[in-house]
Amino acid sequence: MKPTLAVLLLLPILSLSSGCAGIKPEKEVVIQTEYLERKIPIQPRPKGLKLLPLNFYAVTEENLQEFLERFEKENGDIVFFALSVPNYENLSMNMADLKRYIEQQKQIIVYYETSVMRSPRPPKKELEFDN
Repeated sequence: MKPTLAVLLLLPILSLSSGCAGIKPEKEVVIQTEYLERKIPIQPRPKGLKLLPLNFYAVTEENLQEFLERFEKENGDIVFFALSVPNYENLSMNMADLKRYIEQQKQIIVYYETSVMRSPRPPKKELEFDN
């Protein structure tokens, strides 16, 4: 190739590539992080318990006949559900453990409710778990 032809071919390439040289770079880009607060609605607590009354009778050999007569007069049919003393103690321990579990679950719910609120109020009790 002739040197004049090469210059003529390079001239448009140089002029196009040097055209960007006059543009100034943008100023420093600042990135701002905006934190959005989640709006999680707090659900109302469930309605409280209204337990029905229960009657327990302590029946021994000495008062069995008197109990049968009184019970039949008050209730009609005679039906027994019997628990031994150790089984009654187990029932009592199970109910106490159930109460403990429900209280701990309630404390966890209060903890999470207060953590998503805008101005958290401290829970009434600290989270304390025995087991």
